[in-house]
Amino acid sequence: MKRFKLFTMLLITLLIVSACSSGNSNKDNEVAAPSDNPGEVSGDITVWAWALEAEYLSKTVIPAFTAEYPNIKVNMETIGNDQIYDKLTAGLAAGGSGLPDVTQIAVNKLPTFVNQFPKGFQEISNLGFDKHIGDFPESTIEAVKNLDGNVIAFPRDLGPVSVFYRVDIFEQAGVDPSTIVTWDDYIAAGKVIKEKTGVSMIGNRIGNQDDILRIMLQQQGKYYFDAEGKIDVNTVEMNRALAKIQEMNETGILLNTSNWDGQVAAMKNGKVATNPDAVWWSGTMLDQMPELSGKWGTFPLPVFKEGGVHAADNGGSALTILSSSKNKEAAYLFSEFASANTDMQLKALENHGLFPAYKAVYDEPYFNQNQEYFNNQPVFKQFAEVVKEIPPVNFTESNLVARQVATDQLSALILEGASPEKVIDNMKKQMAQQTGREAN
Repeated sequence: MKRFKLFTMLLITLLIVSACSSGNSNKDNEVAAPSDNPGEVSGDITVWAWALEAEYLSKTVIPAFTAEYPNIKVNMETIGNDQIYDKLTAGLAAGGSGLPDVTQIAVNKLPTFVNQFPKGFQEISNLGFDKHIGDFPESTIEAVKNLDGNVIAFPRDLGPVSVFYRVDIFEQAGVDPSTIVTWDDYIAAGKVIKEKTGVSMIGNRIGNQDDILRIMLQQQGKYYFDAEGKIDVNTVEMNRALAKIQEMNETGILLNTSNWDGQVAAMKNGKVATNPDAVWWSGTMLDQMPELSGKWGTFPLPVFKEGGVHAADNGGSALTILSSSKNKEAAYLFSEFASANTDMQLKALENHGLFPAYKAVYDEPYFNQNQEYFNNQPVFKQFAEVVKEIPPVNFTESNLVARQVATDQLSALILEGASPEKVIDNMKKQMAQQTGREAN
């Protein structure tokens, strides 16, 4: 969390400094579309990505891309996501110094960088992306546009949310997951599971992230900001979400897992019975807990009241080309190959657990197959259905600041016993103070 705070402070400071930002001029975005002849484009490009995405690009995309574009050499650098943002901030502030040609970036963090460095990322519409706009969810396309409304990134993966659950633990406790429709049902089931098995229902990385809160808000059509960008935390929906998280804690079904590694360990070692989160967890589960094959399943995200939306999104990333790139044509071809290619996208899911943003792949037979690891359920078809229902939200360029405030206040709620009303009041004041935005 300390690192996250330092990063946030750096971003705020750079806002005041030079939009220095711009990094690059409009002229840098005037690039001709790549040739249709693979042999006519050549040169080296460098790509930054983290974790599973880096593995996907290295092991799946680059060999196939090189076979089709033999004159383009791709240099892959695997870098942690926090480190990527630190390096991007420093490089863009320095006018593009030390930056790659292509970088992975979280969709919900892109607006922050676009606002501070409006000319730092290459517009890709004029490179040929217009033909792909209908191939991706509309909400995602809107999230990867710059201040002029032009697309600057290829959506790569999404994070539709469902609940992963331990089949064996539910069976041991005599709990049927199909009976869990609302969050009240979820809490009631958690009490039974805790009493009969000693296992907590849910793990939460207290002080380290705000995922469960954002999921609960989005399924209600809310976020930290409204459509006009005003701070929008003083709402019935926010109070409702915080009250449920507080209830989970007070009933003893919530386990503090501290950080990412702690959450993985809790799932691997049977300390938690569920994980309400994004599909990309499947990749981590397959990679780090293969011995639990058949013991995990999924059920829909609970709602606050019957008839509510069982859908939310947590995460998702994109590939964007830096305006400082000296080989934008090759960078575009690589990003297109990795993002708008049915074969590559299918392998991203099959081999790496990365759920595609490219809608055409949802029609592939693999999506209808029962997955042995996940209790022989057709889980990817289920996640694809969730994509259609995800309510859009407005991240704004203040998203990182708002998320840090929310994370801190969740700690106050859970660790210090602060009331939802007090948490909301603190959120509203701190977000307004730190972002300069008007609050509803």
